Amino acid sequence: MITKQEESQPNKFQKFLKIIKIIVIILVVLVVLIVGYFAYRLSQKDLFGWRLNFNLNKVETGTYTSFAPNLAFLYPRIFEIDSNRERYGKGYLVGIKLKTDDRTGCDVRLGGPELDFSKNVTELTDEVVAPVKSKASDFKLIENKKTKIGGRDALRVSFSFLDPIGARVRLDQAFVKDKNTSYYIICGTGEYQYNFFQKDFNVFYDSLNFNGTISDFETNQPWHRILLRELLFWRK
Repeated sequence: MITKQEESQPNKFQKFLKIIKIIVIILVVLVVLIVGYFAYRLSQKDLFGWRLNFNLNKVETGTYTSFAPNLAFLYPRIFEIDSNRERYGKGYLVGIKLKTDDRTGCDVRLGGPELDFSKNVTELTDEVVAPVKSKASDFKLIENKKTKIGGRDALRVSFSFLDPIGARVRLDQAFVKDKNTSYYIICGTGEYQYNFFQKDFNVFYDSLNFNGTISDFETNQPWHRILLRELLFWRK
């Protein structure tokens, strides 16, 4: 005759197996989430010159170097160097422009506000976006952070606005302090394609290198006027 205790043994074993299955499923889900997270993080940057999208692509880059000022950076080959200072003003040093659309790319300029990096990021951001916010249509602040660019203290601010025809434009600004010289950097494109070019902009930002001081160029225009001129450039 089977006792009640003997009948309960299979039930306990089945419950134990059920718990084990649930634990295994939870662990598998956690592993998938963790792998997915790190895959996403890797997809935001190039890894040793390779780019992870839906497949693995080699990123072809060019190198730009200059003296007085000493400046160096890498840029993806889909862009080309634009050093036309007459077109963009005296403070303009160099830029990279998309070969098919010169409104997509990055500029390096002299100037910018004299930022005190001992202030918090909110105070610094207010200083740099106030002149732009008052002029740009439907201004939206997306990201702001203290960071390092070329080993120098920097403030990086991302925002979007509407151009005169109602298309939304996305710009990244970076203000870098190098000894007694300030650099003002802009990367931008239409917001609808910003995610496509974000990795290319990061190649540029991550490789920027400042070595030396600037002695033969100076800017006569306030940084916010330069940016407003960039905004008007989108009327093209």
